[in-house]
Amino acid sequence: MIVTSLQPWTIVVTRDEPPAGALHEALRAFGLTPISCAVMEVQPPVDPAPLRRAAANLEGYEWLVCASRRSVDALVRSRSDPWPRGLRTAAVGHATALALVDAGAEPAPVVASDSGSEALSARLLPLDTWRGRRVLAPIATEGRRDLVESLRAKGALVDDVEAYRMVPRPDAAIREAWVAASPDATVIASPQTAETLVRVLGADAVRALKAVVAIGATTAAALAAHGIVATVPATANFTDAARCLAALAPKRA
Repeated sequence: MIVTSLQPWTIVVTRDEPPAGALHEALRAFGLTPISCAVMEVQPPVDPAPLRRAAANLEGYEWLVCASRRSVDALVRSRSDPWPRGLRTAAVGHATALALVDAGAEPAPVVASDSGSEALSARLLPLDTWRGRRVLAPIATEGRRDLVESLRAKGALVDDVEAYRMVPRPDAAIREAWVAASPDATVIASPQTAETLVRVLGADAVRALKAVVAIGATTAAALAAHGIVATVPATANFTDAARCLAALAPKRA
């Protein structure tokens, strides 16, 4: 336990993860009380065949670029053979980089010190000539394609295949979980989650919280469009998100 002197703030976890998930554990480590209220749920691609083909043919690529841990997990599940040695990889965020290492990536993934695809693009583009390079980019259906387009602009041959979908849970289920949690604060990790939460609950319900932490500037901007002020951690990871909330939570007298 890192912090034990906080008042017992309840933090709604809007991410689709179990009670023993990474964000839940990070919040507990800072003395906060996480309660699940998943807004989106992970579902497989409508057509899984392109991902299966790409996973089976990893050896045919020179680079693999992943924007989330979920994209790495989906790729691993779709591949039966061992991870190919020598495949160069790049990751948006340290959690995604760790997932690649766990999958067997060698050499170590390229990862930017700052969060977001723009930071990775700035770090990645100078590392190769890119023209004619075969690149695999497993992405979410709703995911941003800025990095993919940057690589294509440099002449890379990028296969961007759907790895998974994020689909809103039923409105009634979200409302019921939110009311039951009676939260003090929340962590929101994607613009799609922010928009869905506002649509289902109304912006006033989110503004009424004592604190909102947005993982990433893009998510914060989506909230700001509805008049919701969010704190953005220095690094886009769950530990820093929990640290932000611990800093905002009142201490016991």
